[in-house]
Amino acid sequence: MSSNHTEISRLHTSYSHTQQVLIEMADLLGHKWHPVILQQLVATEECGFSDLHAAIDDISNKMLSDSLTTLEEHGLVERVVVSEKPVRVRYSLTDRGRELEPALDAMVDWGRDHLSTAEPAPSSPPTAAQVTESAGTPPAVKWGRTDE
Repeated sequence: MSSNHTEISRLHTSYSHTQQVLIEMADLLGHKWHPVILQQLVATEECGFSDLHAAIDDISNKMLSDSLTTLEEHGLVERVVVSEKPVRVRYSLTDRGRELEPALDAMVDWGRDHLSTAEPAPSSPPTAAQVTESAGTPPAVKWGRTDE
């Protein structure tokens, strides 16, 4: 456990605020694909749309596009247009998005320990260089559950 963990009781004045923060975090990270997309961007640092789509199992183009838009609106993902014709974009985490890495890691660790569908931990996630060196399609980083 973290050494800066503080007890929040129902009598504490910030208890309602704490509940609201947890609700907002669950709304953002509770979406099936958001943590997967964020973790993929943690592992690859920067990715094009097609690379992200190829790396994430079973996500539709529309769902990936909608999710990236939402994550961009929340200031977690940055979208940079690389070329106009044809339109090519690159996605990366903002500083705010990178701050979620410990939370994502904790979610993965907890899932591996407590969910029956979790796979054993890989020795380490692939680096951006490993992903870009692969032949054609970057490997999917499998973190936690993939079912709904």
